[in-house]
Amino acid sequence: MKIIKNRVRFFNSTLSRNTQKSLYLCGFFALAKTEFLLYHIGMNDEMIKANIAKNISWYRKEKGMTQAELAEILNYSDKSVSKWERGDGLPDICVLATMAELFGVTINDLIGSEEPKLPPPENKSPQRLLILLMSMGLVWLVAMLGFFAVELITPGMSRAWLIMMWAIPLSCIVSIVFSELWWPLIPRFISTSSLVWSMACCVFLTFSLQNMYMIFIVAGVVQVLVTLWYVFLHNRRVRTV
Repeated sequence: MKIIKNRVRFFNSTLSRNTQKSLYLCGFFALAKTEFLLYHIGMNDEMIKANIAKNISWYRKEKGMTQAELAEILNYSDKSVSKWERGDGLPDICVLATMAELFGVTINDLIGSEEPKLPPPENKSPQRLLILLMSMGLVWLVAMLGFFAVELITPGMSRAWLIMMWAIPLSCIVSIVFSELWWPLIPRFISTSSLVWSMACCVFLTFSLQNMYMIFIVAGVVQVLVTLWYVFLHNRRVRTV
């Protein structure tokens, strides 16, 4: 400690009096600003909650979303969204950023006390559905080209139509990918279930083996597991606070 004091005294002795005064003033104002910000934040905690509650509710309704739909996108429960909109709690900064992107506004718009601004009109659902349909159409285009290629190369092949059948599970895989990116649990569950049963049908039609009907029993077991998995995801989202 004595060594540190001596070094500080030596440092101060190398500075002019005006420089020392400037440093002391800068330190004083920095400390005062910090204390003011802490006091200001503490005094406006309830006001911040009220602003966020009002803005989340307004932008959610402007998007035509229910609390449950917003909660599902955020992977939270609808009770959490209701608590935020009542001002009984605050979402963390990551959730605020996600909501700001979803509503097409900034985080300041969600926190500020100004009247909520109408975000620029943007409806991505038709665009996303169009992208999904185009992607699935590309799968079917490739399947059709493969079918015609087989017909041209081996005209006598009687099972070339199976190429078109296998386009169904491939389309389901494309649907699963986009559902995971953009849509809630129900479309994802439907896409996954469609994949299970279409795969079972394709395997049954492709391979002429004894007792091949057992593939549908396997598909039934897989369907039960898929259902339990999505029930688990739903319950985990509901329990999230």
